[in-house]
Amino acid sequence: MTEQQNTPELRFSEFKDEWKLAKFKDIFIFHNNLRKPIKESLRVSGQYPYYGATGIIDYVDDFIFDGNYILIGEDGANIISRSAPLVYLAKGKFWVNNHAHILTPSSGDIHYLYQVAELVNYEKYNTGTAQPKLNIQNLKNISVNISMNLAEQEKIGEFFSKLDQQIELEEKKLELLEQQKKGYMQKIFSQELRFKDENRNEYPNWKKRKIQDLMEVTSVKRIHQSDWQTSGVPFLRARDIVAYNKGDKIEEPLFISNYKYNAYSKISGKVEKGDLLVTGVGTIGVPFLIKDNKPLYFKDGNIIWLKNQKKLNENFLFYSFLSTSIQNYIKRVAGVGTVGTFTIKNAKKTPIFEPIKEEQEKIGNFFDKVDNLIKRQSDKIELLKQRKKGLLQKMFI
Repeated sequence: MTEQQNTPELRFSEFKDEWKLAKFKDIFIFHNNLRKPIKESLRVSGQYPYYGATGIIDYVDDFIFDGNYILIGEDGANIISRSAPLVYLAKGKFWVNNHAHILTPSSGDIHYLYQVAELVNYEKYNTGTAQPKLNIQNLKNISVNISMNLAEQEKIGEFFSKLDQQIELEEKKLELLEQQKKGYMQKIFSQELRFKDENRNEYPNWKKRKIQDLMEVTSVKRIHQSDWQTSGVPFLRARDIVAYNKGDKIEEPLFISNYKYNAYSKISGKVEKGDLLVTGVGTIGVPFLIKDNKPLYFKDGNIIWLKNQKKLNENFLFYSFLSTSIQNYIKRVAGVGTVGTFTIKNAKKTPIFEPIKEEQEKIGNFFDKVDNLIKRQSDKIELLKQRKKGLLQKMFI
């Protein structure tokens, strides 16, 4: 740690100079004049990435840029898609529409300056409310602390470039696992691929059922908003189930009192291990498997309750609801209005295949193992990102 004030906490030992404050307009060249609205005729099975405000949007058969450029979302900068970064380092040949700023260093190392750009809180510089916009003048006047030593920039840039490459590699592994799962889902639930018994013989043909033939489909007694609490028994809404399935943190989790839970459970019953909850509004048809007997309550009308009672292997039931056939059924019966709904009535008629229990168990365990692999890979990526975040905080000002 150096005694100088305007220096990062963590630094390569051979560099001692103080960092200086500089504006974006002094360290970057802007190429916004070369942006073009996307031509629909180009948006086909192209080979070049097409970028907008939220990273890679599509592919095109033509390109307007070739090289390394820093892209920063212009529209909706503080409501940016969570699946794409606000700041993006584009490489090679690509097309950019008029919703992303395009920058290259006027001098300095692009990998270093990309990390500098990533650290900026752009929300402070947005204009407008309904549709926030990061205009070019505001962007040009953003001030950042940077090293003026090119050798230091290059060393830091190379360090983080290697870390970014490692994260990108692990993300590609995750994408491959997810694609493999998707392929297995299609082949197993279409019965193109079958498990065999210990004698290498195929199991009996699957029976086609309706959910109502196997289990009760219902909901619970309504909990009013006035009964919501910040602690107690977890209370799930449809959006909480969607967040859980995406691996996102549940925003502002809700609870109800133990008294309400016990009183209402005497009327509706209690969810049990192996039961399935399915979203009926918003993002419909998202399943949530109950994995233990801990107290839990949920929002009636928004969530449908399948009381499994060990009629089907719990993992098999869960993955069945992720299959193409059931998801297509849910979309078909949900209606074409502004807000689609999956009702208890339609849920009862959901078509589902019933293999014998032994094959159900093998299918359920197989996909459970695949999901565990995906979870471990996702956790590995998150750990790398957190490590990068910590290093950025210490190696930049």
